Amino acid sequence: MVRDLPDLELRQEPLRFFTQLARGGPDISTFQFASGQEIVFLNHPDLVREVLVERAEMFHKSEMTRAFAGGMGHGILVSEGEFWKQQSRLMRPAFHYKRLLGYAEVMTRFTLDMLEGWQDGDLIHVDEEMNALTLRVVAKCMFNVEAKDDRDIMHKAIILGQQVVGHMIHGWLTDPHWTPSLNRAGIRVVRALNEMVQRHIAQRRAQGEPGDDLLSMLMEAQQQADIQMSDRQLRDEVLTVITAGLETTANALIWTWHLLDRHPEVRAKLRAELDALGRIPAFEDLPRLTYLDQVFKEALRLYPPVWIIGREVAAEEGVELGGMYLPYKSQLVLCQWTLHRDPRFFENPDAFIPERWTPEFEKSLPRGAYFPFSLGPRVCTGQSFATTEFKIIVAGVLQRFDLEHAEETEVQPEPNFTLWAKGGLRMRARAR
Repeated sequence: MVRDLPDLELRQEPLRFFTQLARGGPDISTFQFASGQEIVFLNHPDLVREVLVERAEMFHKSEMTRAFAGGMGHGILVSEGEFWKQQSRLMRPAFHYKRLLGYAEVMTRFTLDMLEGWQDGDLIHVDEEMNALTLRVVAKCMFNVEAKDDRDIMHKAIILGQQVVGHMIHGWLTDPHWTPSLNRAGIRVVRALNEMVQRHIAQRRAQGEPGDDLLSMLMEAQQQADIQMSDRQLRDEVLTVITAGLETTANALIWTWHLLDRHPEVRAKLRAELDALGRIPAFEDLPRLTYLDQVFKEALRLYPPVWIIGREVAAEEGVELGGMYLPYKSQLVLCQWTLHRDPRFFENPDAFIPERWTPEFEKSLPRGAYFPFSLGPRVCTGQSFATTEFKIIVAGVLQRFDLEHAEETEVQPEPNFTLWAKGGLRMRARAR
């Protein structure tokens, strides 16, 4: 079934467009861009599960995803096949349980450093603070990078990637083959990033003894005969991990502060749980903080940092899905924004109700109705890292400050590659 919805609305209000497409429509339908390209829209957990889990090998990252992610290189996010399996295998140890113990200490220390600069009544640019904090954490934990100059280079590269993706979203919705070119400033940013990564690689090699971070793991792997990875690929993996570790967690935090201020009863209940602990939680404390976990899940339900996923049919013979034949290279979208707010699976779906996340509810929820970190073999490698970081930062801030909206206007979501807060988020810090 082809849905006739205005292309202008898709370009200007993609969240509204997909919400209208989902409500009252079939579980699988198609729509067209102004360019005439047909897109398949999946709107049921069974279809999500089939594409991401049960028949994942028949669906690759979509043309849209490859184009957007190209702004941060061609790392693990967009690679496929045996090369993706290699990169995934090499990166997995960096997110092992034992390593999270050390990462949690870094997260705690950097959170306290940030809070030392806050005073009662300060106007906090929450989006900037969360982005700076998460960048500092991932740069240290994954690549042992601490110098501010290096972090500034990484930050500029990420901002460039965001700008490229933003231009591509608006251009691609009109012409899916449209791609922007870098201006001179963008070329300088990319060159500085390349030089920075090459400098760190040269320093590691000169030391003779590998470190224990992700960059060292990848460099060691280069020496293995069966591993194919250039220094350019190292750079792409560095940028991919930095970007994914910054944007997703920072946006989850930004939306959580917005939600907690709009729901003071939730904030009070969460603070009571944290105050009972009496300190910023250590890694081993996190499983016992059940309400913090419920707040985390509910925030990611309402404002999933990754709000849409694209896939394309990789099987040359095509596939049958949901009663529809999809030929080779068909483009598919799966939208967390709509499924996470689907009244078929979530009662009172637009309300912020952390208490809904009971073990019984989670057991009854169809797999594929909630997938903030994706599902199946391509599930986010850094999920445990992001979850730990989110909980430690939220706990640390709430034990010292309330964050209150500084402006009366409602914060609006802006869908880029991730889900931003349009115009940023400014809040007042109220010391406890």
